[in-house]
Amino acid sequence: MYLLYDLILLLAGLFLVPYAFFKGLSYGNSFAGVRQRLGFFTSAELQPIRGARVFWVHAVSVGEVRASQPLIKSLKERYPDCKIVLSGMTFTGNQIARTVAGVDLVIFFPFDVSFVVRRALKAVKPELVVIIETELWPNFIRQVKQKGIPLVLANGRISRKSFPRYLGIRKIIQPLLKRFSVLAMQNSACARRIKALGAPGRLVQVTGNMKFDLPLAPPEMAELLQNGGLESLLRDKFVWVAGSIRSGEAEILLKCHQQLIDRGIPSFPILVPRHPQRCGAIAELLNKENVPFELRSELTSSAPGNRTVQLLLVDTVGELTRFYALAQAIFVGGSLVPRGGHNMLEPAQQGKPVLFGPHVFNFKEISQMLLEAGAGLKVKSGEDLVANLVLLYDDKHLCRTMGQAGQALIRENAGATGRTLASISKLLES
Repeated sequence: MYLLYDLILLLAGLFLVPYAFFKGLSYGNSFAGVRQRLGFFTSAELQPIRGARVFWVHAVSVGEVRASQPLIKSLKERYPDCKIVLSGMTFTGNQIARTVAGVDLVIFFPFDVSFVVRRALKAVKPELVVIIETELWPNFIRQVKQKGIPLVLANGRISRKSFPRYLGIRKIIQPLLKRFSVLAMQNSACARRIKALGAPGRLVQVTGNMKFDLPLAPPEMAELLQNGGLESLLRDKFVWVAGSIRSGEAEILLKCHQQLIDRGIPSFPILVPRHPQRCGAIAELLNKENVPFELRSELTSSAPGNRTVQLLLVDTVGELTRFYALAQAIFVGGSLVPRGGHNMLEPAQQGKPVLFGPHVFNFKEISQMLLEAGAGLKVKSGEDLVANLVLLYDDKHLCRTMGQAGQALIRENAGATGRTLASISKLLES
């Protein structure tokens, strides 16, 4: 079976390798991206971990990278001599990973071909491998197990939507799950689902969601506000942030902004695309609609002066939390279009009202918790979003109450990282 799997991936590589190269051009790391995906690392890249005790954490993209932060911090505190390698699949995730404190080496995850995986493991030499959420790569899992390396699934999640798909390939999934040392799941529903896929009950634990443990670092607001006259831009405005927006949402959000202006509300949206390369298309849309805007990258060099600016378009990476702190209300993207939503806990951490659309199947439990706690508002459409933004503009007390409810919810559900670390420590010490 594995030989056939390798052959299929090798054929797919004829398309995936050029795709990865050209996609990486806009990020400036095409050659490194392809090289690392093929399991090749330079001596300079490996220098920070050479001869050390290495823990390899794999987080596929931005959301998983952020979820890994509390665990990485805890691993560093518990094992100060260890070196952390953080791998990912996407270029945006790779950029975010480079900002995570405590990480000694950031790499692209290798293509899941047997000889490529062996080469990567030989270079990194991990003593422990932790996979964040649900990344089941057959060759990687098999090779890690063959080398006797403890393998942990942390913050494990099997959503209701993905469960039927996994059931359809249960015969393939079951042997992979048996190779893990620990399967630390976010909740009891995820634990039941992974057991139904064939995971041995003795390996499955309910540890909670580590995203509730993300540290609330105070954003550097003074520096941000001083950049390019941002403070004067936002003065006396109703500032709302649309974070992690996806294709098709900018058009809806722009209409919302125009409707707020028509109602006499001094709307100032801050649009933060999930992928910064989308900024070009959004900028074209704004120009077409004659909406005066400023790019975040240009704020650092020049102030808009007397020019009217109605909107800020964020074309940088890693600043979403800082902009959340500026907002009076926050809309979380990927939810007005069927993309499943994005992390709603980050705006709740900042003590802000959290709004999201109907398509939140990737965050079904968290969205429901926010609604029940009175910390979130679910909107059905752009018109509904406008109505709720008007409500929050008119009722500052409601904004504060919702923000406080979100922070209380996070405090009540913290602790998943500690429980996961306890399982890992038990593995390492045995």
